[in-house]
Amino acid sequence: MADTLKFNDDYYDTCPWTAEDDKNLIRDVTHEAGAIALEYFHKVNLKKWEKSPDNPVSEADMAVDAYLRDNLTKNRPDYGWLSEETEDDSDRLNCRRLWIVDPIDGTYGFINNRDDWCISVALIENGLPILSCIYAPLRDELYLAELGGGATLNGEKIAVSKCRKIEDAHMMGNPKAILSSNLWPTPWPKGMTITQDNSIALRIAQIASGKADTCVTLKPKNDWDMAAADLILKEAGGTLTTGEGDALHYNEARPLHAHIVACCPTLKDAVMARVTPALLVDKQVK
Repeated sequence: MADTLKFNDDYYDTCPWTAEDDKNLIRDVTHEAGAIALEYFHKVNLKKWEKSPDNPVSEADMAVDAYLRDNLTKNRPDYGWLSEETEDDSDRLNCRRLWIVDPIDGTYGFINNRDDWCISVALIENGLPILSCIYAPLRDELYLAELGGGATLNGEKIAVSKCRKIEDAHMMGNPKAILSSNLWPTPWPKGMTITQDNSIALRIAQIASGKADTCVTLKPKNDWDMAAADLILKEAGGTLTTGEGDALHYNEARPLHAHIVACCPTLKDAVMARVTPALLVDKQVK
């Protein structure tokens, strides 16, 4: 856990709310956003469309986005805003603090009546997450993390597993991709457990709670995919980096990360031993 990093208490000397107020706000608003999403989940003839091939969105995404934007920015007018479903505004780059939101992470799961989707909200300060909340309504799972304060699931402290053998690991990812010999010069063990949630945030949250052990994707992910899950995993004792081992930095001009490696620390060497040669192959292909 990031026990040497804390909220910047000096920040709150200049505003009428406290760190605890921010924590309560992110939890309460994220939970209510989940309730709004559920109203649409049960709706007959839900309106949905594709923003681009294999990139679905629905009226539920837009409604949840509007609710989060209205309530978070109204209560914290000095905080910036970045969301998957809101047109990007470059003014956010000048904000010391910023909300990063995915109104429904896992829209494909949502529109196909599955439970592997969530609401994902993070508060960033100077490019790093300091508060985050992930809520999966159909699973009744609410993850909450505070920089230096640990991570919880439904109010109970969570921690990553201590799995040490890659063949015993539970991988969160696409089984077809993980077992592809074209992608992985050093293959993953064939007997390794591999399951997939549509939401990348939920995959990583399950590593944080010890239900899974690692998640690797060579596909680019955006800030809104990663910010909330990043802090939750790290505060639960896990690691989240690019495939090259670098920490993620948020609120850049292009809010995109080339690849993601998330795991419990006891598996990191074994995971990177497969990721590193895979990235070399990927670069040669490109």
